[in-house]
Amino acid sequence: MIARSRRCYIYVACTLLLTMVVYALFHSGINQVGTGEQALSLAELSGALLGHTDMDMAVETEAFDLEVVSKFQREQVDAYCRDRNDTGAWPLDSLMIWNKESKTVFCYVPKGGCISLLLMFMTKKGYMPMSVLEKKGYDWSAIEAAISRTNLEAKSQSLKKEVIDNYYKFIMYRNPLDRLVSAYKDKTFNNSYYSWIKDGILSLKKRKGGASSSTEVNFLGFVEYFLSRPDKLLSDIHFLPIQRLCHPCHVRYDYYGNFDSFERDAHILMDRFGATDEYLRPSYYSSASTTHYEDYYKLLSEDQRRSIFNYYKEELEFYYLLFPKERGIHKS
Repeated sequence: MIARSRRCYIYVACTLLLTMVVYALFHSGINQVGTGEQALSLAELSGALLGHTDMDMAVETEAFDLEVVSKFQREQVDAYCRDRNDTGAWPLDSLMIWNKESKTVFCYVPKGGCISLLLMFMTKKGYMPMSVLEKKGYDWSAIEAAISRTNLEAKSQSLKKEVIDNYYKFIMYRNPLDRLVSAYKDKTFNNSYYSWIKDGILSLKKRKGGASSSTEVNFLGFVEYFLSRPDKLLSDIHFLPIQRLCHPCHVRYDYYGNFDSFERDAHILMDRFGATDEYLRPSYYSSASTTHYEDYYKLLSEDQRRSIFNYYKEELEFYYLLFPKERGIHKS
């Protein structure tokens, strides 16, 4: 009887101690979330606290449950879109790649691993030779010709509606701050088609009284040009927010891949198409990972960082709702 009472006391004491620890950790987490330079919105706060849900555990462990994660994402998107007016907007037909056999459609996102996904699909369909997967570069004109055969651009409205309503829908999402740096690096240097970006940066520098005749540009100069709001740049698909390209409040995507887990999530789309590893370009397969660009943003002033974050505010909020564990990687 004494032993039983002693065990009861020990059990109660351990339970109280555990409760105190959990309470302290919970409130510590809230305090950490709320102590940034800029106060978080309720949506961002809820996204941060969701970092401890069963869903996130499913993402982080080997026992990844696609059904659980997909359900979580749909619930998050439904809540996000409920009070927004984007429900009637249609995604860019040119970005929607569809496949009748697998009843799958994916919205390819420029600077979101789209070349690897497009090459995977085009080679599997036989629209492009397998040899393109072995090359480091790519022939965009050849990819563009293949895209025109598989996107929804020239299709009837009735077919578009059938595809959007009834097919499995996939998108590969990327943190907009990382995507901006990637677009800057890709389009500003050694890209004759986008030479107007470098010209715009140098022209702005000259108008601001830059005495140097140097033709060198850097991320700081690019951001100054970006924040001057040139229409041509802000309307380009590489710099537009993904929401304005693929319209998730109109298209109810079944799964949102994350560029930071590209290898795993690309296979979800590959499985739909029946594509094996040989169809995913090796150079990209090994390099797409959790590469972030904090160092670039350290070059900017606080006002410049805030301006960039404010421009992509809704996109960041949406990203963190989908992938709550990423909350806090980029802070204003």
